[in-house]
Amino acid sequence: MQNEKIKILKMLESGQISADEAARLLQAADGSSTTAHTPPPTTPPPKSTYEGYASNNNSGRGPSSSSVPPSQTLEDLGRKFETFARDMAPKVQKFAESAVSAIVGVTDKVSDTFTSASSGTFGGPSAPPSPGQTHHRPEPVRPKASPSGTTVTEIDQFIEAGAHNELSISGLNGEVRIKGYNGDKITARLTYRAKRAGAPIEFIKLGGKYFLNYEADDFHQVSMDAYVPEQAFGIIKIDAINCVVDCSSLTANDMRIVNANGSLSLSSLSANTLTAENSSGRFSISNIAATTATIENINGQIECAELDIANLKLTNYNSPVSVIMSNFARHTDYLWSIETGNAKLTMNMPTLPNLGYHIKAHTSMGDIRVGLTGLQFLINEPSLVEARSVAFDASAKRLKLAAETSNAPLTIS
Repeated sequence: MQNEKIKILKMLESGQISADEAARLLQAADGSSTTAHTPPPTTPPPKSTYEGYASNNNSGRGPSSSSVPPSQTLEDLGRKFETFARDMAPKVQKFAESAVSAIVGVTDKVSDTFTSASSGTFGGPSAPPSPGQTHHRPEPVRPKASPSGTTVTEIDQFIEAGAHNELSISGLNGEVRIKGYNGDKITARLTYRAKRAGAPIEFIKLGGKYFLNYEADDFHQVSMDAYVPEQAFGIIKIDAINCVVDCSSLTANDMRIVNANGSLSLSSLSANTLTAENSSGRFSISNIAATTATIENINGQIECAELDIANLKLTNYNSPVSVIMSNFARHTDYLWSIETGNAKLTMNMPTLPNLGYHIKAHTSMGDIRVGLTGLQFLINEPSLVEARSVAFDASAKRLKLAAETSNAPLTIS
């Protein structure tokens, strides 16, 4: 059944079927699997090294010891990696389903719509609107259509102050670039190419919700290049299919950014909770401040720099992961789980007098190299390492790190 789903997603990526057709086929595949047979009960999977922190080392204080022999730990971790590839197949399906549902089913049309800009010139990425400018609701203008069938619409929407504001933008087969600035309105250029004349696409304000509304089946391409008030929204949602997505300089309580089959770049974001998912493309993420973050990619490299995140879950598959850090500033305790499959994992971590580490690292069919100073090794085997800073309990900053990969080397230095 998983092979069926993978075939469907490959057909979507190659353009043989539409996003809507892929969603229907995935749903049908799920239905056939549940009616065909009832799976036998299974025993719970072994806890990962990340989960082991909660049971083995309560909050990271006190001396670290384990009653489980290293050989048994290796066996348990080995079983975990045997199921890693199988576990990733449902995640592939989830990427497609979440992106499709976000774009296809936004909301019903409402009368308070905004589809065009004022008669002023759209500044574009090099000229954000002035924060001191007086804003008003512009008069509607007719979108400009090019000979190729591509239509460009300029958006100039004032944002009312409110902690519960929500921004939702979706893209299709194009580019989505959202940049925050110190102002009070959305200034954007919307570019789209419809499959039929008159297909509706609208930027809507409904209470405190601001969102782009259209039916994906009616369009070949939808792109947006926008400046938005950097601190005007409590919730920000960006969903895209086959796009280049670039989001920067934004602050919100909750951020959710999903792109299927494209590249994703996130920089200078601040959130309480951040969820970022990508597939089949390069994923670059830098200068992120968050309490909790979940980052996932499939079949694309993840490059990370300066992630000041208290609780981080980072997962990749079939591509390498690199992490570069120079400091841990915002929080006292950090809990990180970073894993990839069939690719190398490299982490360049700082050596600071106030920073203590507790590291659990595992790889199958690869070697582990830990080059940080001031560590005491509790387990030191070629494919399994547990190490802890000598002064971990007294450190002003403490990082508990679980790092795993398969069929490749793992380096922490």
